[in-house]
Amino acid sequence: MKRYFSMLLLLVFPALVHAQLTVNFMPEVQGRTLEGVMSAKLMNSQQRRSCYMVVRITVAGGGLVAEAKTPAFDIQPGMNLLPQQAAYNAAWKFGSGKVAVVVKQSHQFPEGEYEYCFELYENVKGAPGELVADQCFNYDLQPLSPLMLTEPYEGDQICEKRPPLFWQPLLPAIPGMEYRLLLVEVKPGQARAEALHYNMPVIRQAGIQAPMLLYPPLSRELIEGKKYAWQVTAVRNDMVLARSEVWDFTVKCEDSVAKRPVDSYRSIDDLAKGNFYIAEGNIHFAIDNPHNGQPLEYSIVSISAPNAKLKKLPKLTLATGRNHILIDLERVKGMTDGHYYLLSVRMPGGETKQLRFLYKTENE
Repeated sequence: MKRYFSMLLLLVFPALVHAQLTVNFMPEVQGRTLEGVMSAKLMNSQQRRSCYMVVRITVAGGGLVAEAKTPAFDIQPGMNLLPQQAAYNAAWKFGSGKVAVVVKQSHQFPEGEYEYCFELYENVKGAPGELVADQCFNYDLQPLSPLMLTEPYEGDQICEKRPPLFWQPLLPAIPGMEYRLLLVEVKPGQARAEALHYNMPVIRQAGIQAPMLLYPPLSRELIEGKKYAWQVTAVRNDMVLARSEVWDFTVKCEDSVAKRPVDSYRSIDDLAKGNFYIAEGNIHFAIDNPHNGQPLEYSIVSISAPNAKLKKLPKLTLATGRNHILIDLERVKGMTDGHYYLLSVRMPGGETKQLRFLYKTENE
């Protein structure tokens, strides 16, 4: 019985040793660059030990991409980062395939199906170390799309003092990814990147799940005549995935279309380019319809109060040719004086035009 038990221990012991030391690696985040690969974390459930690590990366159909061996380093009990000195002094060797050439030159992994393998060896002077942990991770790596701001547009002039902010989502979507947004005032003569780094934030918001942020209620409103810079960062577990460019905009409430004759109808494209429209009881715009007569497809949503429900939008019809459209906002149930709205019009050809406007009652 004792002999059987001893043999069982000999079989189980290597597995127990391996389980004491594990590699925490997120290929969808860390597997995009050589530096990211070397940021893998090591979990040690036992006493301190001295090890060296071998990293081997292969790509489907292309063989070896890169391989590295680090100098020896100590792994403390608990969660460990690979010491910076060990990562910096790792000796990299690269394969001969096309992917390996790209990685060698740029340190970035192009699109492909990769296997990332980590081997940890006991550091023993004068003798080959024993393998104490080995783990491999497979991932189909897709390139990330640029993180691009959309609204307010670069160099824009807006009148909203609590504007919503929009950007394009980072794709492909990574589970657990979130956005951070920073908005600051830009002082006269100050570069916007400098402003982001040194100035007190007007908005510093983390944990954003969607590619938009409604102006936070607790943030102070923007000031007319001031310039503001903003930037969005995509992160996962505090690791930066991408940063947008830094854009700026100015709060300036000059409405080139507010003081217009009642019977003035301008193209919705021209109105949208003006960025800001004051609707004093009504919206007037012109639209061309080269098709047969049909109902006008449009919607209005509140920017100031996104949960507000608007009812009884007037039903309008398009004739063939040039149309002068008047939307009587006084008939729409739920409109609030002083709130900002977004009008979306589906053009006869399928394209959608949008116009932001401030609603003011006619009797003001």
